[in-house]
Amino acid sequence: MHGYDLNDFKNGKAFIHFDGVINGKADYGPRICIDTNGNKLFELPDRDMIVNEFEDEDVAFVMGANGLYALMNNKGEFLTDFVYNTICGGSEEGFFEATRNGKHGHIDITGKEVVPCMYDDGGYFSEGVAPECLNGKWGMVDAHNNTIIPFENEGICVCKNNLINAQKNGKYGFINKNNEVVLDFLYDEIDCWCTRECKVYPAQKDGKFGLIDRYGNVVEDFIYEDAQLISENSDNAGEFIILLKEEYKAIYSTKKKGFITDFDYTFIGYLSDNRFLVQQDASTGFVDLNGDIVIPLIYEKCTFEDFTEGLCAVYKSGKAGMIETMGLEVIPFEHYKLNSCHEGMIVAVNEKHETAILNRMGKIIVPFGKYHTHSSYSDGFIHVWTKDGRETYLNKQGEELEIKL
Repeated sequence: MHGYDLNDFKNGKAFIHFDGVINGKADYGPRICIDTNGNKLFELPDRDMIVNEFEDEDVAFVMGANGLYALMNNKGEFLTDFVYNTICGGSEEGFFEATRNGKHGHIDITGKEVVPCMYDDGGYFSEGVAPECLNGKWGMVDAHNNTIIPFENEGICVCKNNLINAQKNGKYGFINKNNEVVLDFLYDEIDCWCTRECKVYPAQKDGKFGLIDRYGNVVEDFIYEDAQLISENSDNAGEFIILLKEEYKAIYSTKKKGFITDFDYTFIGYLSDNRFLVQQDASTGFVDLNGDIVIPLIYEKCTFEDFTEGLCAVYKSGKAGMIETMGLEVIPFEHYKLNSCHEGMIVAVNEKHETAILNRMGKIIVPFGKYHTHSSYSDGFIHVWTKDGRETYLNKQGEELEIKL
């Protein structure tokens, strides 16, 4: 055995798979679960099982040698048999979407099939109901598989704030959990990922976008080429919409019910750390939640980075540096490329395409070229490959994790 195939840490645990050659033949050993100290927690019973990482609910989806999935808890105990084509997702109710024999249903975190796998397609639970498709028509069921919305819709989205975006006769409208029509089916499109805090919704009619409230009152006329509902977190989810008019974009605030910028920008990025990245042709800067320019448009067009952990990689004169949310330079503009900051670690790339790891002050933790490449971050570790192809974890001090088996 000469190495490991490593997965990311999640909830303080990670799965590793022995990988090597014995007597001139490939040998793939058992999959092991370890903690962040490198200690072995348990071993999967079959070396052909495949598992990536634990979910937020601290269970894992494991694929067996037969290509089917089972649910496993954090002690390595299987909660279901290997009977599912897929297990995915999760929801605020703690259920997972599952398919068995090509049919959709839901299982809970104990492995119980609360909604039988009997539907053609489906979605996740929200506010006690989940969309399901039966015989080509969509409806909704509860966690006891009771039909809440009849199977009479051409399409249906998850429930948010007792609003359900549904489609009939090729048009979209809103219904509630009592199947009462809240908004008539008049629209070619309505943003189906409406959040609970959202009071204004992007909609499309006759090829143009506008904004409506939940009752269909027009907030902004249908004169725009595109509309995009964006959010950063639960504090401002659904608060901002980017509208496109001709070739320029502006930001609309649903709380203020008005635009916070003019149609001045050729590009507007997502919201991060209360900052929007904006572009005017070849120049990039940032505006705040009021639409005021807080970081001047002095950076180059080539970057579309977001702020992470209070830092953002930007470019000047072809070199990458990092700034904080008020525009103060934190890492000098002397790098070929800088990736986002995660858990205080930043991957830098030089002109030779060698990688290094910096801390958030720009100090080199791992020098250029020591490792072949750096991958994902998780629970205080970064996943790296050595030049000879070996995988390992590095902590924030650049030290390799010793895996004790």
